[in-house]
Amino acid sequence: MKLIALLALLISFNSFANLHQAPPTLDLSRFTKGVFVDFISAKSLITYDVTKKLSAVETTIIFKQEEVGKPIFDLVVEPKNVVLNSMRTSISTQTVSMNGTSTVRFLDEVLGVGTHKMVITNLITKNLAWSTGSVKSAFWMSDLSDRRYLEQYLPTNLEYDQYKMDFEVKIIDAHYDHNLYTNGDIKELAKNHWSVSYPETFTASSLYFHLTKKGVFDEKRAVYTSIDGRKIPFIVYTSSRASRYLNSALEVVAELEKDYGPWPHSQVLIYGAGSGGMEYCGATITSSSALGHELTHSYFARGVMPAHGNSGWVDEAVASWRDGGYRGYNTYNLSRTKMAGHSVYQRTTDRAAYSKGMKFLGYLHKRFLAKESFKVFLKSFFERRKFKPFKTPEFQKAIEDFYNVSLSAEFDKYVYGKSGIDMRSSKNMVEENKYHPRLTEKELLNLL
Repeated sequence: MKLIALLALLISFNSFANLHQAPPTLDLSRFTKGVFVDFISAKSLITYDVTKKLSAVETTIIFKQEEVGKPIFDLVVEPKNVVLNSMRTSISTQTVSMNGTSTVRFLDEVLGVGTHKMVITNLITKNLAWSTGSVKSAFWMSDLSDRRYLEQYLPTNLEYDQYKMDFEVKIIDAHYDHNLYTNGDIKELAKNHWSVSYPETFTASSLYFHLTKKGVFDEKRAVYTSIDGRKIPFIVYTSSRASRYLNSALEVVAELEKDYGPWPHSQVLIYGAGSGGMEYCGATITSSSALGHELTHSYFARGVMPAHGNSGWVDEAVASWRDGGYRGYNTYNLSRTKMAGHSVYQRTTDRAAYSKGMKFLGYLHKRFLAKESFKVFLKSFFERRKFKPFKTPEFQKAIEDFYNVSLSAEFDKYVYGKSGIDMRSSKNMVEENKYHPRLTEKELLNLL
């Protein structure tokens, strides 16, 4: 009875149930469905054993299921052990293709409607390096390659879902003090031992985590006064000169607040890696040239959040439009794309967003410029949709309602690909973006 009461209490506090944004259920067999679920909370104990050179995680997940079937989640590595609803017997998991677009993991057990608890144990093997007496570990992510969010390291739900995450992080047998850089509420419990609490608005793409030996990086801190009066801590660390990143960041955040309103996160955390280029909630790994682009993503991508890959083009288009000085474009500058016309199971961002998506926003800007800059709409959309995952049709409708106009023809042609795509510039659709280069596994390890 106590467990039932606890689960009911957790559900009552879960105000971010987003199952309406989940993909369609999967047919696992003639008689069995794979069903998407709503994570309520996840608590992870992450242990780094320096002597054994082993990193193990035990995650306790409370989730709600609204139809009978086998619950879907994701974890790239094979779990070591899975226990369901306090049972003693380990439950197996399997992976399944989502219409050939992506892969997810499911619990190989048919569950009924209701709230369930599963405890999953797994090893962390990616972006992890051991030295004598110390460890380096990071949860690097990417929106341009499949299954490259939190599921690389811990069991998680897909990007549509928001849920409360809490970590306990311990390093065993280390000879040195370590730093944990992360975008949660962190408390040092003892030497090389921390607890971290993350907001319930976080998704699989929100969390920044970098564990390293203390004293490796140049670090600068500052306190910024937001336009709403909050004191925002800035933390910058880098192998080069931290003050350069810090001064630029202060200028960029002031610019973004002027355009889009108060900084939406509780901190600004910057790893000046000179490469990497990836956004997290109020945090980034970046080069100095990409800093403005990445900080913009704290408004669009990790402020207003894509629910899946078909809406990921919006934030890259916004950040790229800013990079180019918010220029206006005519229809002859546009290209037919299917940036939001992929499978409903798409989990990655279409690279056309950087150039063709950017120009599409510039076209909307020029079309409505007699009324006001398109930035005015973006600010309104951000204010109304902050920390709420969205899909492209919702973005389209918000624009149409804001300007009292139909944009079906434009979105069908330039965004959904309903009249085909322009092949004359297909080379540009796959070329590397300077802010989001595709890094090798070795290059990612070098960033540790």
